[in-house]
Amino acid sequence: MSLLKDKFIILRKMKYGESDLILHAISPQGEKLSFIARGALKSKKRFGGGILEPTHFVSFTYKESSEEGKLHTLQEASLINDFPGIRQDYDHLEFALHVLDCVGKVSQEGDKHSDFLFNLLGHTLKSIEIAQDVLVLKMHFYLRFLLQQGVIQPEPWMAPFLRTNLADSNTLISHRQVVDEELNNVENMVRHYIAHAVI
Repeated sequence: MSLLKDKFIILRKMKYGESDLILHAISPQGEKLSFIARGALKSKKRFGGGILEPTHFVSFTYKESSEEGKLHTLQEASLINDFPGIRQDYDHLEFALHVLDCVGKVSQEGDKHSDFLFNLLGHTLKSIEIAQDVLVLKMHFYLRFLLQQGVIQPEPWMAPFLRTNLADSNTLISHRQVVDEELNNVENMVRHYIAHAVI
């Protein structure tokens, strides 16, 4: 097994056994990788300070598995950004975890050509930190996500959301009426898509 180092956003964390963790994370290339962090619940030296948490942008040093579908072995982890503003209230955190779920459902192991998915996730997490209206940002994310996945075609009412950067979502608050009218339909499309996405 070769030793590799790369940056990731952690999508999911699961306890395994007494002290191990299994992690799913997405690379800057958009590839989803799975890791086992042995002794992570006991080792404060290698994995201390709550580094291994979903939403965290981290640097991993790991042993690459030689077998397809097997877990890579995490050796060290360091925190790059924990997006602290996400935890300002329940609505912001809930939406951040939902975004992770959406990306986690459609990202694939072995796919190194979906950097747009990693970028969408990273920009959304940054935007959640400063979002004045989570519902407006939710619409913004959903439309970009569905468009990237080829689920929808642009319609005139979507234009303000599709031509605005995620970092500027707060400028779309003036379109709140559109959000109120369309969000349920768009959210249902997202939930249906990720529930039936063939990965």
